[in-house]
Amino acid sequence: MKYRRKEIIEAVQWNGKNQSEIKAFAGQFAMFDYADMDKDGSLDALLKVKNTEKIENATTGDYVVRGKKGDFFIMKQKDFEELYEECK
Repeated sequence: MKYRRKEIIEAVQWNGKNQSEIKAFAGQFAMFDYADMDKDGSLDALLKVKNTEKIENATTGDYVVRGKKGDFFIMKQKDFEELYEECK
């Protein structure tokens, strides 16, 4: 038998440049460090997400997901897209 997840979640994909969108979504749980200059001279943003257990580092393409209890965590793009499809 085959099964599909029934839950609806909220998530935002990190693209390396959407700090304000991530901050608006995850609030105090999203933290940014800035390092390494881009070719255009701007600083790259490094995203870290704090949850109850640890601080996770995100890479470009990862999703920041709001859990059922209001916590936040990182999901790799491949894993996220295998489990969820966008709701309309």
